[in-house]
Amino acid sequence: MLLLLLLLLSAALTLGEAQPSIVCHVENGPSPELWWKHDFTPSDLFNISAEIVEMDGTCQLNITWILKADAGIFYLNATKICVTPGKPYCVRCRYTEKFQNLTKPDLQNWQFHYIGFPVEENKEYMISAYNLPPANLNEDHPNKIAYLHSPDCQNDILKHSISCIEKGSLWDPNITICYRESEVEVNFTTSPFCPEYTILLYESSIFNDPTVQHVFTSEGNDMRISQRISVNDQSSKIFIELIPYFPRCGGDCRRYSNYQEQCTNYQEQEPEIALAGNYVYITVALLLIICTFTAVLYFKRRHGVANNRVFFYRKVKPIPIRILIIYSPDACFQHIVLVFAEFLRERCRSDVAIDVWQRRKIAETGPVQWLASQKETADKIIFLSQSHMSTVCDSVCEKSIENNKNSESMFTLALNLFCSDLKNQSSLHKYMVVSFSETQQAKSIPSLLNSCSKYFLMKDMDSFCRDLSLSLHEGTKTKCSWRSKMKFMSL
Repeated sequence: MLLLLLLLLSAALTLGEAQPSIVCHVENGPSPELWWKHDFTPSDLFNISAEIVEMDGTCQLNITWILKADAGIFYLNATKICVTPGKPYCVRCRYTEKFQNLTKPDLQNWQFHYIGFPVEENKEYMISAYNLPPANLNEDHPNKIAYLHSPDCQNDILKHSISCIEKGSLWDPNITICYRESEVEVNFTTSPFCPEYTILLYESSIFNDPTVQHVFTSEGNDMRISQRISVNDQSSKIFIELIPYFPRCGGDCRRYSNYQEQCTNYQEQEPEIALAGNYVYITVALLLIICTFTAVLYFKRRHGVANNRVFFYRKVKPIPIRILIIYSPDACFQHIVLVFAEFLRERCRSDVAIDVWQRRKIAETGPVQWLASQKETADKIIFLSQSHMSTVCDSVCEKSIENNKNSESMFTLALNLFCSDLKNQSSLHKYMVVSFSETQQAKSIPSLLNSCSKYFLMKDMDSFCRDLSLSLHEGTKTKCSWRSKMKFMSL
């Protein structure tokens, strides 16, 4: 009973007293108290600890310290806390009121905390703290030390920080794979913080001879990407991983290998539905054949045999092949590049793509994305190599070359972007090297293009037109009527 009265009396006496709090500011240099002599100094801290908290997209240290309940607390002015590594290095936390009691009103030791010091993932932090005024010179200088190792960006707290989000901590690519005949289709969702990805396919038995597919997107996009990768034998090529290249982590970013297989499992899981669908298709096909045969008999009886032949042999409009032209920076732009492009478009009835005709598209998507999309859609990619210029067009060519300096970067960019195809024997049919000089030196052609088919116009015009007509469109024939009207005969 007496003890209870003493506690109530102590609590009543402390109700009107101001409770100490702290005000903290950065103090990286030595404290001023180090140069003074002190008759009395406070004791060491009782304990110190730290944990990681997330504040407004930034992970910071929450440092907590406890004071000793002894007489030294009456001389305590501030506590200095230092953290390494990181910025700021030290903070000084000043107590707003002098301590009047050894403990709080509930008889617990005085306890304070400070939130600050930004935290990065996967680092070792040392937190040291000591009370001020400090011990005098040649006396013991007590301080408390705590250690904390921050986890990586997969931690439930750190993954929500801005630095980890920009490294893909919250990104889910949702990879799906479809194995088709002679190709593997890879689908994934891009991240708005990553413009570049790499898809790796390996042999199923041993990890060698990888098939590499580079994917480039515009920053800020969050869309679904579908890539079809041609392989010689799809049964021996399997998807291994998707590698993102976030600017914050570069080549050290997390790789993703988990995926779901689609389009092949569907037929295995529902064979009865697929079989029923086949019966429907067969029935529809038979009905179409019967209707067509009936219509032909009626047409023959009504219009005769002559018109019937027209019905069967109607001319089908050919589909033009798509050609991408990449020219070297020293090519005579006005007399060779444009005339050659017009020749392919008008005489060979081809769909021609050249950078100067699609400047707006390049400005919107960027040269890398433009080249990547053109590579996917083009049936043939023609590199115009260095050509000998006649004295008649030297002045015009020099002015043309001066006005098309950006072709050098486009030519180099195309070589770097297509280098994987140029080293793959199965993809070389798509690439051609064309020169208008019959005395072309081998050293003037980049080494990457040595394995491509080469044509020296006008000498090889017949073989060039013949090979060009072998397009990827089945049944399409490209006729180059070059002998009737050739615009660049005089070059």
